[in-house]
Amino acid sequence: MVLGIEDITGGTTILSILIWLGLTGLFYLVCYMAALNISDDLTGNHPIKLLLMGGIAPVSAFLMALFDYNPTLLFVLMAISNFYRVRDISQPGVTRFNGQSAKKPLFYGASYLYIAAVFGLALWFQNPVEAGGIEQPYWKTWLPQEAP
Repeated sequence: MVLGIEDITGGTTILSILIWLGLTGLFYLVCYMAALNISDDLTGNHPIKLLLMGGIAPVSAFLMALFDYNPTLLFVLMAISNFYRVRDISQPGVTRFNGQSAKKPLFYGASYLYIAAVFGLALWFQNPVEAGGIEQPYWKTWLPQEAP
């Protein structure tokens, strides 16, 4: 006889928590750390940063919706760590952007716009709607339905 994860008391719950923690770490690394640092390196102190961050937010939010991930804890984690990230890169001694320090209003505005847009769009994409008598997440209504 082979025991599975469902044979362990609370096994499926523990597994779902581990999967959720793994997705939280993955989305934190990709949708926060990589996205913001790459956009900072590409745009520097240029105001185009606002457009870039607004443009990549739907992509990150769709990835979260695709994996049926609830981003509430990730939103709080990103909001808190973003304060310290921008504070550190806007220090007078840090000249990472063509010999200049980061402009605080631009960096705070663009990064918090991105974080709020990702959170709002991810929740909106996952909002359940009724389509064809079936309740499903909003983003699944964009896909063509199979003929029975």
